[in-house]
Amino acid sequence: MTSEREIVEALEPAAGVLGSPLTPAQIGQITRYLTLLAQWSRKARLTTVTRPREAARLHVLDSLLCLRAGVPHGASVLDVGSGAGLPGIPIKIARPDIRITLLEAASRKVAFLEVAAAALELCVEVVGSRAEEAAHQPRLREQFDVVVARAVAPLPALTELTLPFVRPGGKAVLLKGPAVGREVEPGRRAAALLGGGEVRILPVELPGGVRRTLVEIAKVLPTPPAYPRRTGVPVKRPLGE
Repeated sequence: MTSEREIVEALEPAAGVLGSPLTPAQIGQITRYLTLLAQWSRKARLTTVTRPREAARLHVLDSLLCLRAGVPHGASVLDVGSGAGLPGIPIKIARPDIRITLLEAASRKVAFLEVAAAALELCVEVVGSRAEEAAHQPRLREQFDVVVARAVAPLPALTELTLPFVRPGGKAVLLKGPAVGREVEPGRRAAALLGGGEVRILPVELPGGVRRTLVEIAKVLPTPPAYPRRTGVPVKRPLGE
């Protein structure tokens, strides 16, 4: 059985992202979160990576990479397609000052997110909805300083599913794999149609040599009201391609 000490060791690189080590209380929250993740994974289809040490590295550290893009103190952050609460829950644990909303369509995953938030005593909002529908709700549209997402779709589609939630002056921070290169130009074109500006690409690496890519998209203009298109269309007919 993996000890809490092994989880502490696995999370040591977080200090390089956060600027300071995680506190014992934060380590305890992450340990409880990983335990819940393992307990719920089969019935809610959350993840196949449930061994705490590996989950700490491949899920928690991976999620915290989003903070390398810079998230202002007290920022409002939306996690689109949150699933098991990634990257939103690790970000909230590491940065309690951030106001987090978790957006997820699958009812079993929504149930997990609600249970996890209560068990970990995290002040987060859980919204059960598809991004294509939620982005047309006035209380959510262009209401967030930062929108994060973790590899839920190819970049052009992911841009359409996230930028409508970002207020002008904010940004989307999208965590992708190392092979995102061929998606970048279509993603830039999609962003331009959605009120996006500069697209920055930041290669990052997890311990063990796992390569990841942060895609940061500035929001400079309001998103036209036609976007996002109806459910399923952003993935089936991506903008910019």
